[in-house]
Amino acid sequence: MGKLDTLSRRPDHGKGTSDNKDVVLLRPELLAIRALEGVQLEGPERDILKEIRQGNQKGDQEEPVAKAARELWQTLSKTVRSAEWSEEEGVLWFRGKIYVPRSSDLRRRVVSLCHDTKIAGHPGHWKTLELVSRNYWWPQMSRYIGQYVNTCDLCLRTKPIRQAPVDELHPLRIPDSRWDTLSVDFVVELPLSFGHDAVMTVVDSVLKRVHFIPTHTTVTAEGAARLFLH
Repeated sequence: MGKLDTLSRRPDHGKGTSDNKDVVLLRPELLAIRALEGVQLEGPERDILKEIRQGNQKGDQEEPVAKAARELWQTLSKTVRSAEWSEEEGVLWFRGKIYVPRSSDLRRRVVSLCHDTKIAGHPGHWKTLELVSRNYWWPQMSRYIGQYVNTCDLCLRTKPIRQAPVDELHPLRIPDSRWDTLSVDFVVELPLSFGHDAVMTVVDSVLKRVHFIPTHTTVTAEGAARLFLH
């Protein structure tokens, strides 16, 4: 490759030293976090936003959480908790997320928008929660979304069960005589009593009679076998 190297390494070409000195390709203003500057709602979400404003209306029928947030915001405006709540154009915000009033239809429509649409693609519980929590918030939101996803008719009819099939349950065989089948268990780390801090329990499967044998928490397999034999 001598000829090619000669053409690419002409003596009048620069050596490339300090080419990138004081050169900024990505300026800081391009990397600013803009997640909390505002939420752009378009399409069906505009109608939802109008109903949210109506649900947070002031007066005798004011939504309880919205009423409590306004009282907290007005009376304790200098505290950290009140700083989490804000109100703008009739919309209540909690930590930068729109608070959805206590209306089953409103919350159902919000979840449906992030779960039932073709763009969302019927994701699971946690993915739907992540999509909803980008713009909205209400108390016990994860529980509400979990119940919604678990009762989705299309998901129940089309999604496969990704768990191994469970075998049939068979009852235990009834022993032929007493003390034929036993169960042994240890209750350990008890308060010290007469030099013992554990109890070995032996139960008969037929009559449920029990033998309580005092022992120690550090009993070995050989010691347990000796207790069982005696």
